[in-house]
Amino acid sequence: MAYAYVQDVASSWEQYRVVAAALVDPPPDGLILHVAGPTDEGVRIIDVWESEEAWQRFCTERLEPAIAALGGPARPEPTFRDLHPEQLLLRNRVPSPKRGGEKEES
Repeated sequence: MAYAYVQDVASSWEQYRVVAAALVDPPPDGLILHVAGPTDEGVRIIDVWESEEAWQRFCTERLEPAIAALGGPARPEPTFRDLHPEQLLLRNRVPSPKRGGEKEES
């Protein structure tokens, strides 16, 4: 069963991009969808995984070592919200943001 979560991190978008670049290249096994963007409080991450076990494996093998290399977990701790999705819809083409708020098909 697919596993999804929403994570809010008290981090700047620039800090997130530095850490995330190393975590998602190459894409981890079991990851179906990863969406992230800046918010007023930091960064919101939404992931969908093939299973909760795939998420746990990624967390143990890649995420926790990356956080440790940065000096430990961010404060305050991220907030996780588990979701066991019953439906997932992906379009063939996803709009990507352009400068000035315009949208561009990718």
